[in-house]
Amino acid sequence: MSTVILSKTTLDVLKNFATINSSIVFRKGSTVRTISNAENILAKFTGEEVFPVDFAIYDLSQFLSGISLFDNPKLEFTSDDFVRIAGNGRSVKYYFSDPEITLKSAPEKNVNFPGSDIQFNVTEQELNSLQKASAVYSLPDLSFHSKDGKVSLILSDKENDTSNTYKQDIVGECTGDYSLDIKIENVRLLSGDYNVKVSKDLISEWNNTTLDLTYFIALEP
Repeated sequence: MSTVILSKTTLDVLKNFATINSSIVFRKGSTVRTISNAENILAKFTGEEVFPVDFAIYDLSQFLSGISLFDNPKLEFTSDDFVRIAGNGRSVKYYFSDPEITLKSAPEKNVNFPGSDIQFNVTEQELNSLQKASAVYSLPDLSFHSKDGKVSLILSDKENDTSNTYKQDIVGECTGDYSLDIKIENVRLLSGDYNVKVSKDLISEWNNTTLDLTYFIALEP
């Protein structure tokens, strides 16, 4: 029997992954990946746990809520069909789903990022400010703007020529003058600080500065 104990960090990451895709396929090893149904968000996390087998969970939020019912729960892998969640004399037999039928699984190969045209670090506080401003002013579009070597993040509504705009100057580097756009609703990150790379080939890479956690988010055409 193989036993896995999920750390708080891994549980927090998985809760975040559930906002990207409600289902997930765990692969044997320590790296967990997810991808949105629209295939415009891909995330990868490598934690301290090592999963002994491949298995699929159809409702990740339910799975995590079930784990939270236990104090110091253990995941016991004794079958190809289910995992046993156990703790304090209680247990649940949680059955896997069929990944070929019910789930969109993230590709196992790594993303080949084309190279950054804009690069910067953004803090958790700055990200929270952007999310709050987007909600307050109803601004769905985030632009990575670079001009004369200076980088800024600008919120707007691209479909409304007279919309409010919110601008946040940020320390960064760039290879030229660009205005590259992303939907703020697609920036579904675990709370933290990030190193961000943005490519004119319409993809962005967000690397958590303290965890082995990376998001690839598509830009708007």
